[in-house]
Amino acid sequence: MIETNVKISAFGYSAYFRSDLGGNCYRLCHEPTHSELLRTPKDEDELFSEVYLFGNPILFPSNRIRGGEFEFEGRKYSFPINEPSTGCHIHGELYKRAFEVEKLESDRVIFTFSSKKGEYLGFPHAFTLKREYFIDSDGLCESVEITNGSEQNMPFMLAFHTTLNVPFSPCGDGGSCMLEVPVIREQLRDEKYLPTLKYASGRERDSMLSSGSYNIISGALSSLYEVSGECAYIRDEKSCLTLVYEGDENYKYRMLWRRDGADFVVIEPQTCAIDCFHLEKSAEENGLIVIKPYESLKLVTRFSLRESFLGKPF
Repeated sequence: MIETNVKISAFGYSAYFRSDLGGNCYRLCHEPTHSELLRTPKDEDELFSEVYLFGNPILFPSNRIRGGEFEFEGRKYSFPINEPSTGCHIHGELYKRAFEVEKLESDRVIFTFSSKKGEYLGFPHAFTLKREYFIDSDGLCESVEITNGSEQNMPFMLAFHTTLNVPFSPCGDGGSCMLEVPVIREQLRDEKYLPTLKYASGRERDSMLSSGSYNIISGALSSLYEVSGECAYIRDEKSCLTLVYEGDENYKYRMLWRRDGADFVVIEPQTCAIDCFHLEKSAEENGLIVIKPYESLKLVTRFSLRESFLGKPF
C-alpha cells in the first residue's frame, strides 16, 4: 500500500501525490474509462526501489552533467558525482526532497520548495520552485514556477522522468499502443550516455515516431530528440483511446526510454540538450533557460485522455 497525503479529483480524473517525494504525482486515473495513465507502484518498497520510474518525478538539473561541472557567465558550478559509472551528476535531488503543501483544494494543489544559496547540492543561487496541479475538463495540468532569489542570472534545466503505462486502459493492449512524437533529430550519445557532438535524423524510427506508427513494445528505447511540437501521443488502437502528454514551448526536447519487455514507456519533456554546457553551440542555443535576478518563469505540462477517432477530451 502507498501512503498518500494529497489527492485531488474532478471531471472524472483523480490524481495522487507524495509531497515528501518532490510533489510527485505517482498515480493518475480516469475513472469513466478505468484508465491508469501513470505507472503506479504496488507498495512503498517498489516505489523506493525505482523512484525514477513511477509517476512524474521532477529533475533539476535534468539528465547528465559531465564531471558534475560546468561554467556559466564565468562562474564555475559543481554538482556531486552521483553516477560513478559515468563520472556524471544525474537528475539532481528535487524528486526526493520534501515539498511544502502550500495550498490544497478539491481540484488543485500547490507544492513549494525553497532553497537558500548553496543549500541545494551547492547550487549557488537562492530559488523557490512551485509545482501547481489542477484538474479541468481537459485533464491534469501542471505549472512549474521557478523564481531566482539571487542577484545573478541563474541557469535552469528542467525535465520530468514521466513514466506512462503501456497499455493505460484495461481494454487496451501493449501491441496496439502506438507512439507519436514530433521529432526533428536525435542527439547521439556514447557508451556513458553522454553526447558525441553528432546528431541523426531521417531514419526509419524517426519517421515512425513522427507519423504515430511506432509500436511502443517493439523493443528497448533510449533516445533524446529535439522536437518541433508540444504534444506526444500514445494511441491505443484496441481501446480507441489516446493519452496526450503536452509540454509548452519551453520543452524543446523529449527523452524516450523503455527497457525491453517493460509494460511502460518514459516520455520526458526536457528543456535542454543533455550536457548542454559542453556542446559545440552555446548552452542557450542548446536549450538552457536563463532566469534574471528576482524574476520568475512558468512552464506548463498537461495530461489528457481522448477518444482516438473523435479527438475529444472526456
